[in-house]
Amino acid sequence: MSRTQDELGLLLSRTYLSLKRETSRMLQQFELTPEQLSLIAELDKQDNITQKELADLTEREQTTVTKIVDKLVKKGLVTRGHDPHDRRAIRLQITAEGRNLVKDIKPKIEEIENHAYLGFHQKDIELLHTLIRKLHQNLQ
Repeated sequence: MSRTQDELGLLLSRTYLSLKRETSRMLQQFELTPEQLSLIAELDKQDNITQKELADLTEREQTTVTKIVDKLVKKGLVTRGHDPHDRRAIRLQITAEGRNLVKDIKPKIEEIENHAYLGFHQKDIELLHTLIRKLHQNLQ
C-alpha cells in the first residue's frame, strides 16, 4: 500500500470519527445513537420496507439492523408488521413520533455539517461529495 492510500484511509477515518462524535453529542438530548438515527432517517425517506431492504440500504448486517430496530420499536419510533405476500418478511414503518423526531433533528445535523464546511465554497462542497461518492463506488 502506498503512502497516499494509507493517508487517505487515515484522513477518512479521522474525519468520520470527528463527525460521529459531534453527532453523538447532539443526539444525546434525543436519547438516540447515530446508528439509530441512520435507520429512522432511511425509514423517513422509504417507509414500509423490509428489514432486509433497510439493511441493504444502510449497508449493515441484518442481525445488526434487527438489534437496532428492536430499540427503536421499544422507543415507539418504529413499528414492525408482517408482509402480506411473504410471511417470513418483516415490514418496518416509522411512527408519527419517529417522523417528528427526524424533523427535529435535521436542522441540528445541518448545523454540524455547516460547521464542518466552514471556509468551503458551495462548489467545493459539491466536488467533495462527488469525490467521496466515487471513492465509495470504487470500493464496492
